[in-house]
Amino acid sequence: MKNPTASNVTSGFPWQKCMLGGAAMWMALNFYLAEQLSQLADSEGTNDNANGNRKGGIAHSRTQLDQVSVDPQSQTAHYSFDRKMAEDALSVHGRDAIFQPLRAYVEKKINDTVPGTIDKGNLNEKKPKVEAGRPGKFYVPLPLREGSPEDLRMFEYGHRLRSCNDMPAKFPVDRGLGKHVSRNVNNRDTFSSGKLNVWEEAKEGCPVNADPFLPWIHDIFPDAKGSVIHIIAQNKRRCNSGMQHWEDIHDLEPQVTIMQPVSVKRVDEATAKKLAPNLWSPATENDATDVRYRLAPHEEADSDGMFTRFICRFRAIDYTKTPPEPVVVGETLSTYTYNYEYVNYRKDLGDLSMLTPKGKDNPMFWQSQLRFDCPVPENGDLRSAIASGHGVLSDGTPSVYMDVVPIRTAPRYGKRMSYFTPDMAGETLGIDNDIFKWSDLMTNNIVRINDDPITYDGIEHPPRKMKNGFNPRLFWGDKHVLPRIEASGRWENLPVCSHPGVGYDTEKDKQIADRKGKVKQHKLTACLWASASFTTRGNAQAVSDTPTRLIEWIEFHLLVGFDHIYVYDNTGAHTDETSLESTLFPRFLDSEVTRIDWPCRVCNNNIPAHENTGERSTQYAAESSCRARYGPYTEWMASFDTDEYLVPMGKFNSMREVVDEATKAGTQILTFLSTRAMPIHSYMEPFHEHNDCGSGEDPGCLRVREGSLFAEVYNCDAEKPPKPSWAERAKKQLYRSDYVFAHYVHYSTVTAGLLKTKEEAEEAGDPWYMHFRETRSTDHVTDEIHQAVMLHTKTTVPEYTMEWKTRCKAGFKPGHKQNCRVGFPWPQNNEMGSKKATPGGYGYNCFKNDKLNDFWIPKLHDAIKKRSARIDHLRDMNIL
Repeated sequence: MKNPTASNVTSGFPWQKCMLGGAAMWMALNFYLAEQLSQLADSEGTNDNANGNRKGGIAHSRTQLDQVSVDPQSQTAHYSFDRKMAEDALSVHGRDAIFQPLRAYVEKKINDTVPGTIDKGNLNEKKPKVEAGRPGKFYVPLPLREGSPEDLRMFEYGHRLRSCNDMPAKFPVDRGLGKHVSRNVNNRDTFSSGKLNVWEEAKEGCPVNADPFLPWIHDIFPDAKGSVIHIIAQNKRRCNSGMQHWEDIHDLEPQVTIMQPVSVKRVDEATAKKLAPNLWSPATENDATDVRYRLAPHEEADSDGMFTRFICRFRAIDYTKTPPEPVVVGETLSTYTYNYEYVNYRKDLGDLSMLTPKGKDNPMFWQSQLRFDCPVPENGDLRSAIASGHGVLSDGTPSVYMDVVPIRTAPRYGKRMSYFTPDMAGETLGIDNDIFKWSDLMTNNIVRINDDPITYDGIEHPPRKMKNGFNPRLFWGDKHVLPRIEASGRWENLPVCSHPGVGYDTEKDKQIADRKGKVKQHKLTACLWASASFTTRGNAQAVSDTPTRLIEWIEFHLLVGFDHIYVYDNTGAHTDETSLESTLFPRFLDSEVTRIDWPCRVCNNNIPAHENTGERSTQYAAESSCRARYGPYTEWMASFDTDEYLVPMGKFNSMREVVDEATKAGTQILTFLSTRAMPIHSYMEPFHEHNDCGSGEDPGCLRVREGSLFAEVYNCDAEKPPKPSWAERAKKQLYRSDYVFAHYVHYSTVTAGLLKTKEEAEEAGDPWYMHFRETRSTDHVTDEIHQAVMLHTKTTVPEYTMEWKTRCKAGFKPGHKQNCRVGFPWPQNNEMGSKKATPGGYGYNCFKNDKLNDFWIPKLHDAIKKRSARIDHLRDMNIL
């Protein structure tokens, strides 16, 4: 690719140039009639408009596509798809004539705040709420974006992402293996210092630092019905938190802004030109037929534009043309899986802000993952081509593409600027304290740029309008028309590929779209993010035992009742010489395991105590992707590491039985406390091949003998059940996928209970409070003796056992980092007996799980043996 330069975007599309001369008059009539119908609907009363048709749709952002003031389909041709014609065109013209390369159009920063007025706060103070700074002064109303297509910079990624077969692995999340110019450990280079170049990063890797209004997309796929496209993104602002990164963190504020909904109303071209005559327009009149959008308050917004943030433009290949060419087949407005601002509002009793000028916002991990949807237009065969997968041709070339165009505004700070409707949290937002000292942001922190009056149409508090909170008329005015798509920064040609299904191809899988949610394909599934080799946080140690661990872990969890395991293979972030493919297959069946190639690198791998602790972005994106892809087809699911084993206890001989009982009890989340187990001394042998481990004559360390099972070796927990309450800090969870909307490593961050609006609670006769917490009836800590327990078998590398002969002696008083890391189980798990040490004088220090040892380990040995025998048989038959 050539060095990026300002791109020349050709305005208009071929199909538009074929429109009849009377189309403009017909469009005007449609706009007029639709506007009158919309106004009539608004006048019918508030029940149907504000509450009835949108009940429960505020926090969950459900969309009503049939109530719009201007029909976006009025300007698009009926789409017809013929698979045979498409394949013939591919054969005749070739892939390059059909495939539309992915592009990013980068737009300059918006002019939303007065330069030099921001107070960054105390960067030495790590607590996010303390000395958090003060936002820069806002220009009000928000200035128009008057740039042209020539002002955008275009970056193309067709050389990386060449077909649907490359998704999601080759999406431009980062530069890729061996091409990174900045480290993710002790990383001090920044874009603001000039050591990193945003344009070079956009060209070789990802455009988000160059244009942070672009979502940092990691995955994209349609639902089973072809009705929406799911987008899985991460908040790139969370990659760093160190003081030297403050400028970069500040520049990435739009990564949080795009989590905050805005409201828009469709307008026709004539209205757009009247309100904003200085916006760029194409040169020829026939090219000026697009639907336009105006930022508008809730009471004026279209029903599908009440809580949105992106314009979604769909294009499909017209195979009747020679050569085939893309045509616009519709435009929709994005919806959120849930309202992030509402989640933030209910996360704390006091004030809480989705972002602060100081930028120490990473503890609010519910803002790590961004999910939103683009509804697919109802246009001819469009949805059916997507749902069936027929739109993806035999070589993986997609027939449908999507542009995602961010709607750019200033961010909103604190709960007082929350932008809700009355059914969500009541007519008035109630925030008692002013911990940030921001209560005057909407009065004393604004700079007017014109004298235009703020109009209210004679109604001070019309339906759908709060009595306080964010004031859109003040901040946006009445004339803020969005620029045309061609003049807007955007993702272009995002490929619309096939629905992932349950992860494997069976007749049941093909019938999922017809189930209508009545029956789930699976009862219990797990998501794993794993790599054949990797380094731990801070690059403290290299780990290469994943293949062996993975085989054992999957075998064990299939044994205890899991239906399916989804493995997100991160090996490609560390090496291009191997993957987990050969580890998983053909050992396991497709109906047991699905592998998703997931090679993007974690953006920050510093230890938690580091001054610049950040996120393991790719891990959290994998969890979000797994929940979105496969959650609809399983009743219970979880995300675990390969060193964490769920062991059914007491009367239970399957985790399926455990979740069945939990379902009957009304439990939505099962929480497993986590403490670290130790390798049992009897499974270890002397080791000296490390600088800290002595010599061959006098080895000072131990290692686990080959051939031992991890669940067997590490069946020695330092804490006797029930585990102490502090063990909840590293907990893991099984959860009902219909109840948990977002999960973040250890926590169910967004649940149906949290998303319940005040109106919904009142109708159900339930109490509603601004601050929401899960109850122990919905989030239940498992009974570790009678229900289920988690064994955490984190690898103890040999050098961690240095000086074990001294440190493990009974009576030794350890100093800092001098604890014994070798397990000596208490006899009969009785720490109250008279014996405190082994005959060799080593102190007993851990407890064995007898059911794991006596019941599950023998079954695991047998299952692995049978699986290996099957593979050997296939090899002997020359089938493999």
